[in-house]
Amino acid sequence: MSFASRLRQAREQAGFTQQDLAKKLGVTKNAISNYENGVSSPKWEILVEIFDILHVDPNFLYQDDFSSELAEAHVLTPQQSTLLAAFDQLNEEGQAKAVEYVEDLVLTGRYKKCPASGLDAKEA
Repeated sequence: MSFASRLRQAREQAGFTQQDLAKKLGVTKNAISNYENGVSSPKWEILVEIFDILHVDPNFLYQDDFSSELAEAHVLTPQQSTLLAAFDQLNEEGQAKAVEYVEDLVLTGRYKKCPASGLDAKEA
């Protein structure tokens, strides 16, 4: 569900018409319609008022938008997935040691990628 459809859902659950919400926000009914149809997005100041008037958490309105953006931005390689799966099996102390070990590997420079080429330091 998108921001637009969650906004509509929150408005309806609060018992407001588009006109009611528009009046409380000091915008036009058309602006509310545009927000709910994904045509435009409210400015930050309006968003803050929406959260307050409709008594909604920003995470509720944006949760799917953030999730899809994160999914697109963070596609993991098989090696990264394996590393994360193993890391998640460690207790807190083990995770701290794993982070420390990886930081040491990077600091030695031997295993660090070269920023410009993306190659390993020993290959560059």
